[in-house]
Amino acid sequence: MNDALVDVLVIAGNPGGCAAAIAAARSGASVMLLEATPVLGGMNANGTFGFDCATPQALSGIAEEVAARVKAHYARIGLEDPLFTKRADLVWESHVLAAVWLELAKETAGLRIELGAVPVGVRMNGQRIEAVQWQHACDPMGNLDPADEGVESVQARIVIDASYEADVTAWSGAPFRIGREARSADEPHAGKIFVSGSKLSDDGVLPHSVLAGSSGESDDAIMAFAYRLHCRLYADRSPGAKHRLRSPPPGYDPTVYRWEPAKTLPDGTPVYFDTLYVLVNGKYLLNRMVRGNNLVGPNRAYVLTHPRERAPLRQRFVDHALGYLYFVQTEGGMPELGLADDEFLDNGHLPYQIYVREGRRIVGRHGLSEADINPFIRGDGFRAPPHADAIAIGDWAIESQGCADEVPPGYSYPDGYMINRVARAPFQVPYRCLLPQGVDNLLTCGAISATHVAFGATRVEAVRIQSGIAAGVAAAMAVQGDCPPSSVPVEALQTEIIRRGGKLTYFADVPSDHPHFAAIQWAALRGLVPHDPDWYFHPDHPASWADFAQSIVTTQALPVSVTGAHFEGITRRHPCFRFVETLYDLSTRAGVDLFEVAKLHDEDPMQEFLRLEPRFKLLPFHPERAVSLAEAHKFLGLVAVALERSYELALVPPDAGFLTRAAMCEMLKGLWAARPAWG
Repeated sequence: MNDALVDVLVIAGNPGGCAAAIAAARSGASVMLLEATPVLGGMNANGTFGFDCATPQALSGIAEEVAARVKAHYARIGLEDPLFTKRADLVWESHVLAAVWLELAKETAGLRIELGAVPVGVRMNGQRIEAVQWQHACDPMGNLDPADEGVESVQARIVIDASYEADVTAWSGAPFRIGREARSADEPHAGKIFVSGSKLSDDGVLPHSVLAGSSGESDDAIMAFAYRLHCRLYADRSPGAKHRLRSPPPGYDPTVYRWEPAKTLPDGTPVYFDTLYVLVNGKYLLNRMVRGNNLVGPNRAYVLTHPRERAPLRQRFVDHALGYLYFVQTEGGMPELGLADDEFLDNGHLPYQIYVREGRRIVGRHGLSEADINPFIRGDGFRAPPHADAIAIGDWAIESQGCADEVPPGYSYPDGYMINRVARAPFQVPYRCLLPQGVDNLLTCGAISATHVAFGATRVEAVRIQSGIAAGVAAAMAVQGDCPPSSVPVEALQTEIIRRGGKLTYFADVPSDHPHFAAIQWAALRGLVPHDPDWYFHPDHPASWADFAQSIVTTQALPVSVTGAHFEGITRRHPCFRFVETLYDLSTRAGVDLFEVAKLHDEDPMQEFLRLEPRFKLLPFHPERAVSLAEAHKFLGLVAVALERSYELALVPPDAGFLTRAAMCEMLKGLWAARPAWG
């Protein structure tokens, strides 16, 4: 069979892959998407029933489109589940999310979808992937028939690997890591680590403490995988109930499981499913991280094994989860719990995918570390450090599931289990993390370049979707520019992502439909990010003169220049001192009277005569005073003259009101756009 020919080939129909394929096709590229199972949506259609974002403000672009369709679906069927209002993150049923992604994909012109398509190899031409080979799966789990020798190929100018395992990336020869790095200054929580839980321990150790035995040594361990079962509570509790498992799965060992209440109500009633594991429409997620359905055992071997040989390893995760359900139904005392009878109808009500939380991680042009996620290492305590080439954001905590199955005596959790909630803060994903070294036409938006610790925050579907959008847009730009993805102009890529409603800097109060969203995102990328503990921008608040001065210097990339102290109202210790003095130096160099210095010498002679002693005259400056629109336009017009820019000076009536922070960003964006081609 001849190779199929497309501009962009996307590997894996998980949320990141779907977003990449849709974004590339919307840019005019011809796109093919290969997905090993019968449905799109990845883990969002197989047991991760939310985006895993701490707040809805972390979602943007295609993720918001998906969210809107999910809400519309439940509105149409009249389901008013209380969970919709209890959870900050959206929640759904797996079959609903799968249908939404398929609907979105089918509506996208230029996108061809191949379900049940398992990549099995690549054909290289130097440092380029010439073609990706794939075979048809023999079952809904994406397994392959060893006797099937039929292989199909796809040639693509750009390949996007969005998969959880990153097989295509590995086969291309791109370098990757798997395992844990050692503890370092940038990664205080790396390596072998034990952490206490959210309660005071028996020996008096406070909650969320690093415990003895945390050597910080590196190793080849990765976090546990899981197989998440979707369940209901049935009225029939009898041994012969239809929903009961008839026998334990192979290798069943009841000693590895534990079933106890998640919490107990004040009246003593046990609660086995709290809102974290309650699904809508009367369903529950059987998901316990310690002595539950998590399993480390074969996870590393699974990732490194060829897809043709993964079936028995995949089955071990399935059997471990079914063993847990059997334990709950028998020794756990909840025979009423069984698989939801309206999910995964063609697979015995079992999900199509195991949860590959962490597989290979590429070695990219930049490696994201804990210092890029944790605001207390190289950030300002409120945010992680910024990246000039940011293409996505996240706001999830650093979360690593256990990297071992056994819980040593005296510990509550296995080695590697950590959810660092106190360090949760908005962070950015740089474009360089999507660019594998050594391969010219490959973008990897799933197994991005990150350490084990950093990957704990970036592995969630909210981040994958936004990274996928960036990969799709970049791939299409590379095709149109006939260049490798590494040569795509980052500023042009960011502009297009923002134009599509993508957030590159997190703000709690600037949704993607805000009228000045694009200008605010543009300004934030150039350093205009308020030092706000709640991550607010306050777009509709009046801008002060301190705000205005700082924003001009910051967004126009003016070098700070302080030659003297020329203003009343601010001292050298004032935060805006350097910015105001920089603008003063700019004005004197250019011969532009930006601060009306001439008025200092046009004083009433009688007042000058009566002054007690002669003194050096300083310019008045009131940093907290609000800037009027008329003042702003006049001031920026003079700045433009000083910078030799042809900025359009708008005529503003004196009673037009004050300059808002959002309008300030629009004006500054216009000033930047007016710079000379050589500027």
